[in-house]
Amino acid sequence: MKVSYKDMELYAITDNRWLNGRKLSEVVEDILNNGATFLQLRDKEATHEELVAEAKELKVIAAKYKVPFVVNDDVLAAKEADADGVHIGQSDTAYEEARKILGPDKIIGMTAKTVEQAQMAEKLGADYIGTGAVFHTSTKTDAKDMKLKTLVTVADSVDMPVVAIGGITYDNMDKVKDTGVSGIAVVSALFGADNPGAATRKMKEKCDKIFNYNPRNIIFDMDGTLLDSMPYWRHLAREYALSHVESLPDDFDSMTYTMDMVECGKYFQDVLGINVPYDKMQEEILGIMGEHYKNDIPMKPGMRRLLITEKANGSTMSIFTNSDIKCAQDAMERLGLSDCFRFITTSYIIGINKKYPESYIKVCDMMGCNPCDIYIYEDVLHGVENGKAAGCKVIAVYDEDSKDHWEIIKNTADDVIDIQQREES
Repeated sequence: MKVSYKDMELYAITDNRWLNGRKLSEVVEDILNNGATFLQLRDKEATHEELVAEAKELKVIAAKYKVPFVVNDDVLAAKEADADGVHIGQSDTAYEEARKILGPDKIIGMTAKTVEQAQMAEKLGADYIGTGAVFHTSTKTDAKDMKLKTLVTVADSVDMPVVAIGGITYDNMDKVKDTGVSGIAVVSALFGADNPGAATRKMKEKCDKIFNYNPRNIIFDMDGTLLDSMPYWRHLAREYALSHVESLPDDFDSMTYTMDMVECGKYFQDVLGINVPYDKMQEEILGIMGEHYKNDIPMKPGMRRLLITEKANGSTMSIFTNSDIKCAQDAMERLGLSDCFRFITTSYIIGINKKYPESYIKVCDMMGCNPCDIYIYEDVLHGVENGKAAGCKVIAVYDEDSKDHWEIIKNTADDVIDIQQREES
């Protein structure tokens, strides 16, 4: 039995200290009956024999609700109880030994707090990782809070389910949205609640909105949205222009940062007086940028993880960009993401600039969907405005080049991705 991304959505971890006289099995049944998607038995005070007995009892309940069930740390207890698997920390039983004891079909989850630990867990063959502590936690007082940016980086580094853990409550769980984690692991917010079932149901309803495991139809912009390419374009425009003129206008950056190649070439010719035929200019610019797309332009934080999760959900995705299609194809191939997309198209191919709502309507037609059934991810104001004007739902992705318009973008878009702002709030 292995795990899916959705299995991580609401991961319940037992803690007998919060039972207040209630039976563990009754509380677990209440929690699973109200929507928890994964169960871990953690009882640091129990003897091996007591842990096995608890595991055998909880295994039956978990099976009733078709919820994966693992035992914390004690691999032998997991084997004796025939649990679905085990969760091991960095200082617990080694993965290789745990796999040898449990066999190939059992779940082995691992704790990973760094990119190196996460990638090693994936290399070893772990089925999922738990990472944190995201917030201060009373269950592990020595755990340091993990910055949300670190959470994004850890999740982005692997292609496997990742669950966030540590101090997560109903009130703060929104902060892990868009970090790339597959779900949240919760202890006291469930087991310490006056009504564990009601608390679980309430958190599950919120989880469904935060993690959204329903398949979607999505059109992604590329530059500044999927790829952190705007600094490359900004530097390229300056570099190319300064190779032909001695100085640039004060508003050069603000004028050129949303231009496509045709507009930029015309600006170079008409405003800067660069006397180079457009075809040759385009060839030179594309040659320089093509190498960057092929070799080194990175993804925006969290976007790789988003694509992998949406693919697992069965979402239909495409790319609509102002850049050259070969640049887009080369970048996605290098990143191993080409098979995420039904197609890649450009404003040049469809013959309509992205500054017009009709361009998005055209791509919606290519997707075979009504605009109202499509989500658009964009980073610039005109992309957000025209996506909305086309009738689509728009998620704005923060990019430094759009910071001057960000307040307008936030107020226009249906939702935003801005981890830095959430970290500071």
